[in-house]
Amino acid sequence: MDLTKFESDNRDAKQETSNDNYPISMVANNEWKSFAMYTVEARAIPNMIDGLKPVHRFYLYSSIKNSKKEFKKVSAISGIISEYGYNHGESSAAGAGQLMAAEWNNNIRLIEGRGSFGTRLIQEAGAPRYVYTRLHENFNKYIKDIELSPVHEDPEHEPPKFYLPTIPLVLTNGMKGIATGFATNILPRDPESIIESCKEYVKTGKIAKRLKIKFPDFEGNVEYNSVENKYYVMGIYQRKGKQGLSITEVPYGFDRESYVKVLNTLEDNGEIISYEDLCDKNGFRFEVKLKTQTSAKWSDKKLMAKFKLEKPLTENLTVIGPDGKLVEFDDARDLVASFCDYRLGILQKRIDLRISDCEEKLRWLNVKMNFIQAVLDEKIIFKNKKKADVLKQISGELLQHNHEYFKEDGDRLLRINIMSLTDEMVKDLAKEIKESKKDLTFWKKTTPNDQFVSDIESI
Repeated sequence: MDLTKFESDNRDAKQETSNDNYPISMVANNEWKSFAMYTVEARAIPNMIDGLKPVHRFYLYSSIKNSKKEFKKVSAISGIISEYGYNHGESSAAGAGQLMAAEWNNNIRLIEGRGSFGTRLIQEAGAPRYVYTRLHENFNKYIKDIELSPVHEDPEHEPPKFYLPTIPLVLTNGMKGIATGFATNILPRDPESIIESCKEYVKTGKIAKRLKIKFPDFEGNVEYNSVENKYYVMGIYQRKGKQGLSITEVPYGFDRESYVKVLNTLEDNGEIISYEDLCDKNGFRFEVKLKTQTSAKWSDKKLMAKFKLEKPLTENLTVIGPDGKLVEFDDARDLVASFCDYRLGILQKRIDLRISDCEEKLRWLNVKMNFIQAVLDEKIIFKNKKKADVLKQISGELLQHNHEYFKEDGDRLLRINIMSLTDEMVKDLAKEIKESKKDLTFWKKTTPNDQFVSDIESI
């Protein structure tokens, strides 16, 4: 939703009433409703297809424009996105870019970082002026059909409405967002599980198994409770002797500081004797000393509860669909199916475009070859001829070969270097025509399903 339109609609509504007669119902129907829809569509909820909120898409677009190959400061990449139609400040864009580059936050990164972008232990990244990013090679690996990406309805909004990935990236990294009246909490899935689910759906029309949850840089377990419809994320611990407890993984969402608070509380309450913080670059590690009587009484289930090593997560699959409308899914498999249906439609457009391109290329190659051959056979004469006369000769000669001829073809032919008007060039063009016919045959025979599987297998 365009912010300018939001403000304009509210102005128009207010003008219809006097300053003394603007009831709360109109405020709700105009300002509140418009702002609510704006936060849903343009701020907080990710798109179902590319998995991005607008701020992420703007940072990605700026990276394509300004740091496709070379690393540049996050402050520089985010500082210019207002030029592309972003209206919400550099700091939010910089923060989004830092999270997009953080390895601990993404299963698949579209942005690559250089510098400190945090870890699961300490999640805060370095200041935007001290860290650098560039476009990750994953962008070209996962994002296809740029020319078919839908154009945003706002003419000042340069990035596309959304990009067109080969798999639903909204599921690979997960996403959180709170808008007015709606929220989303999408858990990250294993990319391999997503790929296999896409293949299964395209081939059979259904997906049998739930997609596997995979938190980046996490070694613990994740289990689904079908009765509660919740996922449980569990850390890792090991008992050592009668009093020892070694914790080597904590539920995703904790960082070092927040988990130390859990242990401090247990120590302050006298439930443990002490603990030692041995966290390092290899990850979490806490050595805990339990009371002898406590260790004997506490079951594994109680240990998990006391040390908050089991964390329940409820998923909320709320996204913006390709038509711009809010969509809620009960199961990630339904989202994959909806994504695949849309992707197959895009792939049909790809096929139609490639066929059109191949036919035009083939037409031009034939026109070019017959023109050169006609010049070599002296059927087209340049000497002492005006341009109009030469063009007339060209059109007449090509029409004899039943070639579709356009006015601009004449100018293109006359721009060919005279050194190219050789028998060797005719032979080279004949080979190129043969290859182009093969390409055309391929695109006429392939199907959207074939293209879908091919795209996925090339990842």
